[in-house]
Amino acid sequence: MVHRKVTSRLGYCCLALLLCSTGMAAQQESSPGQRTRSDVDEIRKVSALLDTDVMNNTNEKVAGIEDLALSSEGAIRYAVLSHGGIAGVGAKYFAVPWEGLGVRYVNGKWVVNLDMTKEAVERAPTFQGDDYKDLMNPEWVARVHEYFKPRSTGQGQAAREPESQTSRALPMVLRATKIIGSTLKNSENMDLGKVEDLLLDRSYHLTYAIVGRGGVLGIGESYVPVPWPKLRLSYNRENTAITAVIDATKQQLEQAPLVKGNTYSTLLAPGFADQVDRYFGVTRPAPK
Repeated sequence: MVHRKVTSRLGYCCLALLLCSTGMAAQQESSPGQRTRSDVDEIRKVSALLDTDVMNNTNEKVAGIEDLALSSEGAIRYAVLSHGGIAGVGAKYFAVPWEGLGVRYVNGKWVVNLDMTKEAVERAPTFQGDDYKDLMNPEWVARVHEYFKPRSTGQGQAAREPESQTSRALPMVLRATKIIGSTLKNSENMDLGKVEDLLLDRSYHLTYAIVGRGGVLGIGESYVPVPWPKLRLSYNRENTAITAVIDATKQQLEQAPLVKGNTYSTLLAPGFADQVDRYFGVTRPAPK
C-alpha cells in the first residue's frame, strides 16, 4: 500500500513537471522579443488563378483571367481579363486594377468577383496590342482607373484615390505568363532550371517561384521553392520576354530544399518554409 502511494505521488510530480515545462516552452515561443513567422498556410498557385472565371454579383460570368501584371516587388497591379470570342478567337482583352476585384481562395479554389454587368464590362477600355504595353501609358491607365473606380464607399461618400494617375502606369509590363515558363539563370548566364509556377501569400503578393530541375518530360523532376526576393527579372522591352536571374551556383540550387510533387504541398509542413528561407538567406517580416 505504501509503495503504491509513493508511486502515485511520483507520477503526479512528474506530470506537474511536464506540464510546467510545456507551459514554459510555449511561453518562450510566443514571447514578444522573439521573431516568429507563420508557415505557409495554403498553396495559392498563380497558374490556377489564370483562366479562372470572373463572376459578378448575380453569379453571371463576365470575363476570365488571362494574365497578371506585376510589380518587381511581387505585388499584383492589374489583372488582364478577356471577354467574348469563341475558344479565344475574337476575344477582347482589358485590364482591371487588382484592388477592383474581389479575390478569395476558398477550399483550394480561386473565387474572383467583379461588381459589373456584362454590358458594362464590354464597354471597358481594351488593349491595342497583345503585349499589354498600354499599361505603361499614363493616359490609358488613367482611363482604366476612372472606368473601374468604386463610385461610393457604401455610405454615400466617394472612394479615396490614393495614387496619382502617373504613378499607376507601369515602368515595365511584368506578366505572370511570361515569368512562368521562363528560364532561371545565374549571373554567369548558366541555365539552372525553369520557373514552373508562382505562389502567392495570403496578401496575394508573390512569395515563392517554383523552379523545376532535372527529369525528362516532367518525369523524375524535382522542384525548388525559391523565395521571390532572391530573384531578379531581366525584361525585354521589345517583346516583354522575361528571364529570371538568381545569384547562386548550380550546386547551390541542387542542394536547396526540395518539394515533392507538383502540388508543392511539402511547403505546408511545419517549419519547412522557414528552412527554405534560411537556406536562401531571406528574412521575412514578423506577422502582425
